[in-house]
Amino acid sequence: MTKPEKLLRGMVGAWEMLIDFPLPDGFVRKFGGRVDATSKLEGFPLVGVAIGLLLAFAAAFCALVFKPLAGCVIFAILATAFLDLKDSGRGLALLTCGLLLRQRGVPLRESLPGLTGDWSRIGNPLAAVFVSLLEVGKAALLFALAFSGAKLWIVVILAGAFTVQGMLALEPDRESGIPLLPVPQENRRRGWWIAGIIGLVLLAFFPFGVIVAGAAVYFASTGFAGFFLRNFNGVSPDLITLAGALTELLLLIVGVLFAL
Repeated sequence: MTKPEKLLRGMVGAWEMLIDFPLPDGFVRKFGGRVDATSKLEGFPLVGVAIGLLLAFAAAFCALVFKPLAGCVIFAILATAFLDLKDSGRGLALLTCGLLLRQRGVPLRESLPGLTGDWSRIGNPLAAVFVSLLEVGKAALLFALAFSGAKLWIVVILAGAFTVQGMLALEPDRESGIPLLPVPQENRRRGWWIAGIIGLVLLAFFPFGVIVAGAAVYFASTGFAGFFLRNFNGVSPDLITLAGALTELLLLIVGVLFAL
């Protein structure tokens, strides 16, 4: 199997772990199936690049067909919708649940294990307020990026957040003790290498912003991993999803502050 084919198979495996939208059956039959965990780890940031480029190109196309302002609005809508729907809203639900528990004064360490990504279990009427504020805020920041000519920052957001999730998947599961991605110790830096190469390419577009984003991604990954291991003896799918959602918000703010 050639290296490009291994990377493509790794991207399919990473997609199936990250994204709830199904890939075309024919594509999965050709490139899906058995793939080693290391290739999946390398696929995490690459999936972010692929999706980010599609969103940015769709917005650029709409800007040509309609008007630049319309293209920016479409970009903000598409990007916000994807960030929310890629995991069927679980990341948004976990963020909302966490905010509601903090509003009630529940300590962070006590609230995290009880967070839920199931909207049917969040019965607080304040949830609609928090969700509305989050959605409006994300869409406004994404519009600001697009209107300032920084549509490609969505690549940084997705590649960075997916890298954090991939690195956290290397940590032991808090219940079974077995990592979601059982990558050999000597191969665990592969995810950082791929993310670093992506960052070097993006430096041409956002020189200072990518440096800040790279630091944010590294410290988010190591910080979340250390916190989860100290307090919960490992990670869980919900904790990884929450970390990814928080990283997306962090990188969105970094983009507005340092990439415009």
